[in-house]
Amino acid sequence: MKKVVFIASMLFVSVIVYSQTENINSDLKIRFGFNLGINYSNLLAKETLPENVIISNGFGFRLGLLMDYKISKHFILSPKIEISFNKSNVDFVNNINLKKSYKIFPSSLDFMAHLYYITGKGKVKPYFLIGPDFKLPIERSINSSSIYKTNSDLAIDFGIGFEKQALYYIFAPELRYSFGLLNVNQNPDLKTLYFHNITLILIFK
Repeated sequence: MKKVVFIASMLFVSVIVYSQTENINSDLKIRFGFNLGINYSNLLAKETLPENVIISNGFGFRLGLLMDYKISKHFILSPKIEISFNKSNVDFVNNINLKKSYKIFPSSLDFMAHLYYITGKGKVKPYFLIGPDFKLPIERSINSSSIYKTNSDLAIDFGIGFEKQALYYIFAPELRYSFGLLNVNQNPDLKTLYFHNITLILIFK
């Protein structure tokens, strides 16, 4: 499933990027692109967890599509949709070391609206971003390792990066932190779980 999504997305966005190559040096009001990157989950609980419960975080990956709308010389509004595959779960260990995992956001669709402030001159321009991020879990079939579902989440994203203009496209590496605001837990044995993550993402537009 992941390979199919990845290949289909790359074919689609390659058409978008190719359609922009003739106008890369013009002052476009609207620009389309795609991104891909790796993310590290940071699942947190407000309460002290029971002794037999451990939070496990790890690396995942994501890819998405975006549109930049140039508001002014320094400000850009960038709606995005990304599919994210995360590694974050709560492990329950019993007295004979058997483990059961409650998975949090194994995969999700993220709908974002980031506001960029771009500074500097020339072909390399640093920027800052902030904006809301609505995370919708992609439900999978219930099995023994994932008994409970995950609530949707609303997060605030903020980050830094820079744009570099290449010959046929704009390349922008970006470091982004997503701060979850809602309790995503549905497991009755736990109280609150908040899902954060940090992402290193590469943008092509």
